[in-house]
Amino acid sequence: MKTGDLYRVNLAPTMGDEIRKTRPVIVLNGGHEKHLRLAIVAPITAWSPYWEENPFFVTLEPNAYNGLQKKSSVDCFQIRALSHKRFVNRIGSITTAEIDAIKKAIALILDIEPENCD
Repeated sequence: MKTGDLYRVNLAPTMGDEIRKTRPVIVLNGGHEKHLRLAIVAPITAWSPYWEENPFFVTLEPNAYNGLQKKSSVDCFQIRALSHKRFVNRIGSITTAEIDAIKKAIALILDIEPENCD
């Protein structure tokens, strides 16, 4: 697993407003599998015009490189650590620019200066 890889994972069971079911996620901490059985990820959800106005969502256009089938959004507010047992299969990867946009969205959530995320 590498930073920016997209995997399909099983997020059930969940509670409350957590994102549910089997869906794609983006790995945020690559190179961890030798020491940990967890990966920090951001879930990907269906795109909505509402997400364009929300700084916690990063839009992804589908292409052969990322393996997505439709326009989607990374929900940076719902980052979480997942067991490797939840990972179903790798579906693609995103660009460095898209990874940087996700880092900036997470920096806003965590109140970290975004310019320190490049």
